[in-house]
Amino acid sequence: MNRRNFVKTASSLVAMSVMPPLYASPQKANRLFDIALSQWSFHRAIFGDGRDNYEWFIKTLHSNPDAVLKGDMDPRDIVIIARKLGVEMVDLANVLWFGHAQDKPWLRKFKAMSNDQDVGFTCLMCDELGYLGSSSKSKRALAIEKHKPWIDAATELGCSQLRVNAYGDGTYLEQLEQNAESLTELAAYTQQLGLELLVENHGHPSSNGAWLAMLMEKVDHPNLGVYADLDNFFMGGWNHSPQRRYDTIQGLEDLAPYTRGVSAKTYGFESNGQESKINYLQCMKILTDSGFTGYACAEFEGEGMSEMAGSIATISLLKKTRDMLSKV
Repeated sequence: MNRRNFVKTASSLVAMSVMPPLYASPQKANRLFDIALSQWSFHRAIFGDGRDNYEWFIKTLHSNPDAVLKGDMDPRDIVIIARKLGVEMVDLANVLWFGHAQDKPWLRKFKAMSNDQDVGFTCLMCDELGYLGSSSKSKRALAIEKHKPWIDAATELGCSQLRVNAYGDGTYLEQLEQNAESLTELAAYTQQLGLELLVENHGHPSSNGAWLAMLMEKVDHPNLGVYADLDNFFMGGWNHSPQRRYDTIQGLEDLAPYTRGVSAKTYGFESNGQESKINYLQCMKILTDSGFTGYACAEFEGEGMSEMAGSIATISLLKKTRDMLSKV
């Protein structure tokens, strides 16, 4: 399959699904939260086998980023897929188009495609831009500068939020101080451009809910908040086996007061449509009880079904969860 045929095939998969409510125009009134679609849900279609050798992937991402895009899907086609799924907003991931932050023609075409589909952009998730919490002041400064072209790209595309990682080195307290310094500067910078700055619980100390909540308190900036992932409460890195985890429910309780966006992650589903590992009703109730009314972004990570089928199931689960919460 080539990229010209990908969207046509994707359209057929949607048409074959037995989920007609997805096609209805979302109602605006009195909703607990809105639903977006994650571009990352289709990273296999975009990368193909480009991430199979991860060492090569990271090296090439920084030297020749388009070379890692070995799949059949153009990253910009996410807006076409979102429209076909009845979703009006998309969360973006910078590593899926890493070579185009300052590529004005590419960005203009992406924005034109989004306008044609009447689909907007919520959060741009930024990775591989250095450690904002580095113990080296010069490395922190470099990381801040590396984020700025992406902040400009997010502004060009009309995003409302930008997500960064609170990565660093040293003790928890040292990383708290170091990240706080960088985030204070970036929060002020993004505020001038009308972008909210968010930090995700995304590995390292940030997957400790109490630590990330303390970071929010430390910075105490009105333009800084949390992008809460419903599953990323593993501590110490992705490769620890067995995983060392911070309790998910406690983590969401810690982060709920600061949450302005949600990564609604899924891996697989029970026969009743519920997520196989995550209690969605419990998780989303914690957030909505704390006042969250933003976008919950459907992010399918599983391998037991296609990215399209998994995204459809995730959107359906979010709608079901929202309906249940409205009756509680």
